Amino acid sequence: MALTEPKAGVQRLFNRLSGPYARVVFSRLQRETQADVAWVHPRAGEKVLDLACGPGTLALELVGYGCRVYAVDLAEQMIARAQVARRRRRCPPVHFAVADVEQLPLPGDVFDLVACAFSFADFPAPVQAVAEMCRVTRRGGRRAVLEAVAPEDPAQSAELDRLERLRSAGVSAHLLSLTELTALFRQASLELLDAKVSERKRRLEDWLGAAVGEGGVPAQRRLQRHLRVKLLETARGDAAGLHIERHRGHWFFSAKVAQLLWRKP
Repeated sequence: MALTEPKAGVQRLFNRLSGPYARVVFSRLQRETQADVAWVHPRAGEKVLDLACGPGTLALELVGYGCRVYAVDLAEQMIARAQVARRRRRCPPVHFAVADVEQLPLPGDVFDLVACAFSFADFPAPVQAVAEMCRVTRRGGRRAVLEAVAPEDPAQSAELDRLERLRSAGVSAHLLSLTELTALFRQASLELLDAKVSERKRRLEDWLGAAVGEGGVPAQRRLQRHLRVKLLETARGDAAGLHIERHRGHWFFSAKVAQLLWRKP
């Protein structure tokens, strides 16, 4: 797949992050994923599409409900890890493929449920991503969005974006606020079925483990140390809105996560 920047940069980033990301989501976040999928109320026989599926965490839970699951991601290494995870868990078949969420190689009006989790910050054209979600969902079908959202305060949001750029070797990422995320879907004339927001604790070392440095392991460790200092500096005055705190020997921050369920009229 030939990609232009910035999309090619996003693909390179997540190919490199596939290992540490998979380790975290399949260990510490497994129960959280199970609860998120249960909230969507998937039904046996439904045709489901998981967008930006990463190493397959959502897809492998969905197929356990008897759904016919299709899952796509821009990063080849994420898809490779998802396929390995399915075989190891002896899950029913999932149709995994490398594809661009903003230009899906799929027909319209075919899916009963389209899910997307923790990915909108990395979409160069989120409006186009929403349009594609709508296009491939059948009339009356549902769209489930799980997303970490930025603080509504512009200064805190800008600081969070700055930290993310440092962590991802300059690849642009913009975490949307709840207001921005909701507006994207309301503009598509969708009906909101359910919405809730929760604070979820995340380990600082997991966030640092996904830091991408140029120059091998020593450079990556230097970047992680630098980021740790910068992140802890934001704790004074809560400059990034992360509510950083220490508990039982570990540093944690709070991720505000929105769960939004929409219906296509």
